Amino acid sequence: HSFTAPILEVSSNPFPNTMAQDLSFNPVIKNNINLETPIIDSEFETLRSRYNGDHIYVAGHVLVYPSYNGFFEKPDLYLDQLFVRNCYRDLGFGKMLFSAVASQAASNGMGMVDWLVADWNEKSMKFYEKMGAHYIHEYRLCKLYGEKIQQYANISR
Repeated sequence: HSFTAPILEVSSNPFPNTMAQDLSFNPVIKNNINLETPIIDSEFETLRSRYNGDHIYVAGHVLVYPSYNGFFEKPDLYLDQLFVRNCYRDLGFGKMLFSAVASQAASNGMGMVDWLVADWNEKSMKFYEKMGAHYIHEYRLCKLYGEKIQQYANISR
């Protein structure tokens, strides 16, 4: 009933089975992926941590929170952010994160996952289409911000 923010962490060595117990968390997905070529990560020093002497790097994250869909009359998940750093893209990590979101929605009996994608972001749109996304062209994004928030906040009820 609150936001969820899984972080995609990668390491050149497999994560030990005891890591979740040691750090008091439950991994959503734990996969070993063997890459044919090394990843060149220009930000590895900034986004690095250590566990038992191994370097662990943040490769991406996803941020979701529960919502309610009045049309389906069911709770749903709103996907606020799905991000994989450039050097880790096209390796299946985005699909892994998206799968974790879908799994969370399904296991909680939610009616859907919804999100926004910018119409100029063709790569993301193609990614989501491959994942089975349905685009609703009849809807427009609306925002109320700045002075207008205050203007309507002050209207008497």
